[in-house]
Amino acid sequence: MPVVDLFDRSKTKVGEIKLNDEVFAVPYEGKDVLVAEVIKMQTAGWRRGTHSTKTYATISGGNSKPWKQKGTGRARRGNLRSSTLRGGAPAFGPQPRDYSYSMPKQKRKAALRALLSERLVSGGLFVIKEFNFSEIKTKEAAAVLKGKWDLKEAVIVGGDSEDKFFLSVRNIPEFLFIHKTQVNLYDLMAYKNIIFTEEAIKYIDEVLR
Repeated sequence: MPVVDLFDRSKTKVGEIKLNDEVFAVPYEGKDVLVAEVIKMQTAGWRRGTHSTKTYATISGGNSKPWKQKGTGRARRGNLRSSTLRGGAPAFGPQPRDYSYSMPKQKRKAALRALLSERLVSGGLFVIKEFNFSEIKTKEAAAVLKGKWDLKEAVIVGGDSEDKFFLSVRNIPEFLFIHKTQVNLYDLMAYKNIIFTEEAIKYIDEVLR
């Protein structure tokens, strides 16, 4: 059973937390393909899919027969909108569509468990008791994360009690704050370090079992 240190805001150890083996002790080896599949699914859902080309029915011009059917020695034509002619309708051009698709929930959870376990083993996962900001102060948030914690980048996972800290850190480009219920593989993979509040890691430890 993994045991992680619990820190306060100044990165002083104040205790320890025991985590579940099913979530934070999963071998990452062999899971990289699964992680890539889940990230591909996420990014596909973000595509707008608004691309559109004109079709044979909507392209203008060439409505009348350009020359008579027989006697010219040329191929017969009903109009000039054919895809084989210059200026004609595109053949199988892109049309508006939805690129999103889903994957089984267990596969998505398995990828998250593998990544969290890898971050824990590599020393990129930290747990803080709480940030507990009473005011919205971006300068103070930067001093905590870049100064006392000495982090260049990180994704921070917190709960409802961290709303002041969320508003303080949202304008710092090197750090991302996400709610514990919005944890996703893409955001965790994008940052080398993950900081969980005590509330958030207990929630994740429960829902990913």
